[in-house]
Amino acid sequence: NLITAEEMPYRNAVGMHYDSGEYEKSLDMVMGLNDWDEFGARKLEARSRGKILGRGVAHYVESSIGTPVEQAELHVRVEEGQLDLVIGTQPSGQGHETSFAQVASEFLGLPVEQVNVIVGDTDVVKVGGGSHSGRSMRMAGTVIIKASEAMIEKGRRIAELVFEASAEDIVFKDGVFAVTGTDRRLNLMELGAEAATIDLPEDLADGLSVIEDNEMHTPVFPNGCHICEIEIDIDTGAPQIVRYAAVDDVGRAINPLIVDGQTHGGIVQGVGQAMWEECVFDSDGQPLCGSFMDYGMPRADHFPNFDTALNEVPSPTNPLGVKAGGEGGTTPAPAVITNAVIDALQDYDVEHIKMPLTPLKIWRVMQGRA
Repeated sequence: NLITAEEMPYRNAVGMHYDSGEYEKSLDMVMGLNDWDEFGARKLEARSRGKILGRGVAHYVESSIGTPVEQAELHVRVEEGQLDLVIGTQPSGQGHETSFAQVASEFLGLPVEQVNVIVGDTDVVKVGGGSHSGRSMRMAGTVIIKASEAMIEKGRRIAELVFEASAEDIVFKDGVFAVTGTDRRLNLMELGAEAATIDLPEDLADGLSVIEDNEMHTPVFPNGCHICEIEIDIDTGAPQIVRYAAVDDVGRAINPLIVDGQTHGGIVQGVGQAMWEECVFDSDGQPLCGSFMDYGMPRADHFPNFDTALNEVPSPTNPLGVKAGGEGGTTPAPAVITNAVIDALQDYDVEHIKMPLTPLKIWRVMQGRA
């Protein structure tokens, strides 16, 4: 009953239009990562150690919109030999500086080391939508491309004056402005230096600097499929994640390594909600978990290695084909954990346990005392 790729874009029951996706392929891919057919043997082996093994599967489709307005500034700094990229989407550990620099580098033909990304300085950054709702790469990437195109067009007009050539004869390729049919050529930094030596018309007076805004209201729908296996101790009810596989469609992944890191973090956050995190109050309404000393938090030793892969299906809604990668791990994790625990407890006629799935809750339902 999965929506097929041929049905995309697909209008769902509440009128939202899924932009793209290959849901069945994601399922096939994650089953391969999970070594699906060998689950029966793993279950028997677990039982020999006093454990019961369960497996959970969860598909997800989430919507990503976020604040619709973003602005990018590009300024060629000749003396520093760099391009300043000013953007209002500030990272909090996601690696935006790397990914944003990659986009500008690709479209302007500069080494990525020459792109200086400026965020967070309110004396410099005047407009921005911020980091939330999986919007950053999509919104910022789109406006960076728009600013890059404006920079190339402005550079072509300045090159026309520097070269004293016709605009139709100026081409830009691989970071270089050249006059067709000649050996006359200047890269972006060289053109900026030459522009400072001539009188420019008023509309070009600020040289190789551009500011572009973009407003985008069209949502995208990142999606994927995760599989988790959990062992439960028969005597104590203690659960332990032993396998976790994830396939996510983030659209085009600008930096797959960064996306993978976000997937790992998202999985851990979602599993934390499913297994440990809870605000507990006493009978007088006082919180019993007022600090992280008392609050159940996921730790590295709670998890196995994650088996992850991307099923990149570009979105037609933006020039990079980006969807979102910041929330994909979190979205299916509570469902896949709960499904795995319920599957492990099928011999106990358990159909539902309220999160978080603590050892005590699991033990109680195993004793018929839910």
